[in-house]
Amino acid sequence: MTTVDQHISNLLFTHECVIIPSLGALVSTNVSARFDADRNMFLPPSKEIGFNRSLSHNDGLLISTLAQENNLSYGKAKVMVEEFVAQVMAKVNSGGVAQINKVGSLKKDALGNLQFVADASESYLTDSYGLSSFHFKPLVAPQKPVIENRQVRHLLQPVGLKQIAASVAMVIGLFAISQSLDNPMRNTTAEANMLSFVVPAVDEVKTDNETLTVSSDEIEAAIEEAVPVKDSYFLIAGSFKTQNQANRFLNIIHEMGEEQAFVLVSPNNRYRVAINGYASKADAVNELNDYRLKEDFKTVWVLKQQ
Repeated sequence: MTTVDQHISNLLFTHECVIIPSLGALVSTNVSARFDADRNMFLPPSKEIGFNRSLSHNDGLLISTLAQENNLSYGKAKVMVEEFVAQVMAKVNSGGVAQINKVGSLKKDALGNLQFVADASESYLTDSYGLSSFHFKPLVAPQKPVIENRQVRHLLQPVGLKQIAASVAMVIGLFAISQSLDNPMRNTTAEANMLSFVVPAVDEVKTDNETLTVSSDEIEAAIEEAVPVKDSYFLIAGSFKTQNQANRFLNIIHEMGEEQAFVLVSPNNRYRVAINGYASKADAVNELNDYRLKEDFKTVWVLKQQ
């Protein structure tokens, strides 16, 4: 008798999406032949398997084909699938790793979300049968690392707030000097007041018609408003191994009305579909609670990424 995980593996050869009811969907994407520069290897075409927790409804494919394969009734096949899902969830809920034979493994991350790691032992692309990867030695020796130019690195370092404030003060000081040169009748006391702006306190710059008062706090506040705040928290709707899978899921999210969604590339070579980005954790969590009230976004989660 064919087990549930063996039958799932068999279906992935002929179907792009296999839904495991109450668990999630295994989605396959064709990947062209490619060159792995890190390992100096040519890899044949294959299918890469991703996992989508949001697609967990019963479409009938897995249960009906399992019943036909094992000459069982639909009800008995459904019980087999339910028992398989119960075993997987019991394993991951206890902190373990649940294996799906030749497909991949499931486990929970620190936030309690299911994470899938594909098994690379099967390509699932029948057109690539007989094709294998091969390794070769590069003909050209690797170049020596380029020595970093310290002067360039110094120029590219971020400018501190005090340096920006000093630059702003210098510009306003030069403006004050130019005003005094245009009006030679101004007394020396006024000129001294103009130049005293460089002192980091509440200072005054006098012109012919008015007195402009500028404080260091106002300068810093203006600079902070001018510097864009970088998003560090993201609301994630799906995580994929390839960009093609992520783009396909992003199109679905856009069709659901979330036009601001985008693909976020993570340092661990994962492509995540982010609904939105936030500067603070509190904003992200508030949006998370709102989205989880929606039927189609119950499994969204928050990712922190600098």
